[in-house]
Amino acid sequence: MKIRCNMTVVSAVLLSLCLLLPTLGNLRLASTWREHYLVIGHYRPQNFTAPFGFCELGIQIIGMIVLWTGYRRHERLAWFVMFVILWCFFFPTYVLGTILDLQTVSFQLSTWIEGIREGYEPSIWAAEEALVFSVMLVALILPIKAFFRRPAKSNAADE
Repeated sequence: MKIRCNMTVVSAVLLSLCLLLPTLGNLRLASTWREHYLVIGHYRPQNFTAPFGFCELGIQIIGMIVLWTGYRRHERLAWFVMFVILWCFFFPTYVLGTILDLQTVSFQLSTWIEGIREGYEPSIWAAEEALVFSVMLVALILPIKAFFRRPAKSNAADE
C-alpha cells in the first residue's frame, strides 16, 4: 500500500495527533465510572466526569474513523464532520473557557505569560489548548481545495 504525501494526508496526521492528545485525561475521567458520587468536603455531587470522559473518547474515535476512511478520500462529508468536531466539540470543551477568561477585567496577558514561564499549570494548559486548537484549524484549512474544487468538465457530454 502506497501512501502519497499530500496536503490531505498531512492534515489527517496533524488532526489525528491533536485528537489523540486528550486521550489520557479522558481515560482518567472515564475511569471514575464506579464512583456514583464525588466527595468534595461534606458535599457529594453526582459524578458526571465519567460520562463526559466516555463521550469525549467516543468523539475521538469517531474523528479517527472519519479521518482515516473518508477524509483521506477527499469526501466532503468527512471534512464537514471534522469541522463539526473542531467547532462543536473541541472549541467549547477546550478553548472557550480560556477565551472567556481573557475577557474578564482581572485578566492580564503579561500575568498569563509570566504564569507560563513560572510553570503555573492553568496558564500552561490554556496555552497548550489554544495551540492545539490553532494547529487543528490550520490542518482543517490546508487541504480545503481538495474537498471543494469543482470536478473537471467532461467533454463526453459535448460529443
